Amino acid sequence: MVAKESELFMAEMADVKPIRSSASHFFADVPADADTSRARRLAADIDERLTMLPLEPARLTRVKADEIVEFSREGVQDGVLKQLRLGRYPAKVRFDFRGLSLKEARLGLLAQLDSALYRGDRNMLLICGKGRDNKPFEAMMKSALVTWLASLDGVMAFHSATREEGGSGALYVMLEKSQAQKIHSRETNRKGARR
Repeated sequence: MVAKESELFMAEMADVKPIRSSASHFFADVPADADTSRARRLAADIDERLTMLPLEPARLTRVKADEIVEFSREGVQDGVLKQLRLGRYPAKVRFDFRGLSLKEARLGLLAQLDSALYRGDRNMLLICGKGRDNKPFEAMMKSALVTWLASLDGVMAFHSATREEGGSGALYVMLEKSQAQKIHSRETNRKGARR
């Protein structure tokens, strides 16, 4: 039976010609360098996060122009939040959102956040203005930032700034620690550690 199947197969394949390799079709394996791969992953990540950050005013958490806003994730200690509120953490990253469209602001926020996290910066000062004359409602940029920051994973807490740094028209933002910072803190604060 096997011989008969083999003969049938060979009879069917008699007029088939092998494909010749052609030098005109050459596909080289180009190794992706680390920067290119990182850029692609970052672009894909930004696209995914953009869907989480709404642009439609109806989906934003509305806040008033002079309202003091505060947010913290579980695990942020009260003392740390108090220091943030008092502006005691120096903000290396400062970004002014006034005059930007929501679309530009959303991209700017993600870029500033990614840059700060990459460098290991923990604190940001975001200037949104009070927006009393914004349309369709007051404090639209501030409302957008409050909504977006609360939904982004790298953000641990935020609070309205002190009067000297913009008051209710600016936000102090605390970012999560990098892995290296977590290890350093653990070693420094270990029970019995020498200081």
